[in-house]
Amino acid sequence: MNEGSLRLVRPGLPQAGDPRKPAFFLVFLMLLSISNPVAADTSISRDDFDVIDALMETLTDRIQGGEPDIALNSAQGALAQVDASARGITATDPLAVSNSFLDGISMRDSSSFEPDHPRPYEFLMDASTQPEGFPNNLFETLFSVSNLDINNILAIGINTYAVYVNFTSRDNGPSYEAWAQGTFTGEIFVDGQLVLFANYIDIDGDGEDDLSVALTIEGILSQGDGWGVESSGGVIPIIEKLWINPTFQWEVTALDQTDPLWDSLQHLEISLMKGLAFDITLEDSESYAIVIDTRFTQPPHEFTLGVGIERIEFNVAPQDLLSFLAALLIPGGIDSSDLSLRFNSESTISFI
Repeated sequence: MNEGSLRLVRPGLPQAGDPRKPAFFLVFLMLLSISNPVAADTSISRDDFDVIDALMETLTDRIQGGEPDIALNSAQGALAQVDASARGITATDPLAVSNSFLDGISMRDSSSFEPDHPRPYEFLMDASTQPEGFPNNLFETLFSVSNLDINNILAIGINTYAVYVNFTSRDNGPSYEAWAQGTFTGEIFVDGQLVLFANYIDIDGDGEDDLSVALTIEGILSQGDGWGVESSGGVIPIIEKLWINPTFQWEVTALDQTDPLWDSLQHLEISLMKGLAFDITLEDSESYAIVIDTRFTQPPHEFTLGVGIERIEFNVAPQDLLSFLAALLIPGGIDSSDLSLRFNSESTISFI
């Protein structure tokens, strides 16, 4: 603007107050409250409606009235009557009679005895004591030739069994224990004679046979009792199942009752053991055994024992046969654990 020009002057807008004043005022109020705090009643009031006071008054009145002494005297009187009724125990009292029940009682050790298993059981549990040729698979069960020789040409697996003989003499005399082999068909020819089903055993090794044992199957040829079939219905029936119900007869007899060997007999044990294994493979597998254990204290004479198998079933329907043949061609196709034998709970024993 040039100095020589004119200027217009007019009043401006009003200026705001000092902003520091409100701040000073607030600080002043805070300091004032700290210097003179407000007092408050922090106690908690309670009102029991004078119940406690009334209870204390009642107890005081009873004490002053002598009620505790009355209760004490009454209790002492009741206990005195109990003491007066006490008497000594006599022999006829129930308590004394009950104590007599323990008179003469004897205590003994109740721990179980050590197991005393028969010898065939020990043979089954210890493989090293089992007879030679004990089968480990189905092939050995059916076709083993370990017992085959020139004197017994039919001693193949399914036709053989083992016989355990244990002879004990009296007065610490000689004892004999040995395994022998037997067959269902027997020795066939003995001293030029035809002998079927019977197997001869020499106990004392003197070259003379002492025992005859035989295991035969009875009733197997009787249809309806020993064997049978089940077929499907329809116009053309199809055989679905074949079953057999065999009864094994075990026979033991002494060949010569006058043999001096029997004069010293104290105990004779003759046990049959027929091993079975169902595994299709040629490897060792689980083995089972049919055991018939017989014991004598005198020379056996035509002793027979019958053991019946309840039933053996074979599924022979066409589809079952095809499945079985297919499983034979597949490794592990047949599970031997599915095969089982069921035995009758009844047996027959006869002495002649």
